Amino acid sequence: MRDLRLDLILGLVVFTSVLSFIFTHLVLKLAHRFNVFDKVEERKVHSRNVPRIGGVAIFLSLFSGILLGEVLLREMFIRPNNWRTFAAYLFSILVIFGLGLLDDLKGLNAYQKFPVEFAVALLLYFFGFRIERLSLPWGGGLELGILAPLVTLLWIVGVMNAMNIIDGLDGLAAGIALFASLSVLIIFVVHGQVSYAAVVAGLIGAILGFLPYNLNPARIFMGDSGSLTIGLLLSTLTLKSSQKSNLYVSLSVAVIILFIPIFDTLLAICRRARRGEPLFGADDDHIHHRLLRRLKLHRHASLTLVGISALFSAIGTALNFVEGGVRFLVIILSFLVGILFFSFLGYFKDVQRENRGNSFPPP
Repeated sequence: MRDLRLDLILGLVVFTSVLSFIFTHLVLKLAHRFNVFDKVEERKVHSRNVPRIGGVAIFLSLFSGILLGEVLLREMFIRPNNWRTFAAYLFSILVIFGLGLLDDLKGLNAYQKFPVEFAVALLLYFFGFRIERLSLPWGGGLELGILAPLVTLLWIVGVMNAMNIIDGLDGLAAGIALFASLSVLIIFVVHGQVSYAAVVAGLIGAILGFLPYNLNPARIFMGDSGSLTIGLLLSTLTLKSSQKSNLYVSLSVAVIILFIPIFDTLLAICRRARRGEPLFGADDDHIHHRLLRRLKLHRHASLTLVGISALFSAIGTALNFVEGGVRFLVIILSFLVGILFFSFLGYFKDVQRENRGNSFPPP
């Protein structure tokens, strides 16, 4: 195991945090000057116009942190086969950030964004960010064969948009991303995976510096430029952190770490399909909307979801250090807890109610 120099990793987190805090302050002033706001709408929970380009500060600090980390750790560029992958990775982050920023400033629909997202995911697939073999929870593995590109693309694009969708309460997406990133960093450190340690350290710092401005009542939102960029990083970093001996990817671990945003997205797609609504439209029936209606207070709803996500992130981290029957049992129990939580919010009652309504239509 190579020494990751924890002092350098911690220093990188602190440096990026300070940078992110300063950049967010500057971006906040620019947003007010040029009137770049997330307008109040019926389905949104904020009651005043709030700047929505916080992703600019996240991106600038993150990119600075990654480059500084490369200088300090000297891992990617010093290996002949690594620098192309690293360059492609940085290029992909830049493209997704640009796409999100264009959406924040001009407004794009899902069908305008998806081609770019899938193109970036395909580029990353060709540069080694791929899921070719799945580690099964009870042991052994499964070769994906010709399905490998499809599974990889769906994972990367799916997580990007899951983080975008979950960004509905002050501090929610940032809080979820923070704990997921901490889980990934712990796994990297324990297993001595140097290559992406600087990336995840930069991400943690960027989120930490942004969070004080994003907590309820938020002074700035990260926007699509922030949520899509963070989603891209989490999709690739969880993929790498769940990779065992460069052979099998334990996707169940990655799913548990990102349980809340992933299942909220899946439920949204199923809900809209069942109702005959556009699959990629918007509604006010996401997990954070329902929890807010139950708890009434914005801060309580956000903290509850972040706390639950932190729990799942901790479980996902622990799964990297157990095998066989114990791992399988923990995964099953985790999913049961998740199902109970979504049941508590009434999702399954709605399905039963709608099914009864479809079975016995009014005359």
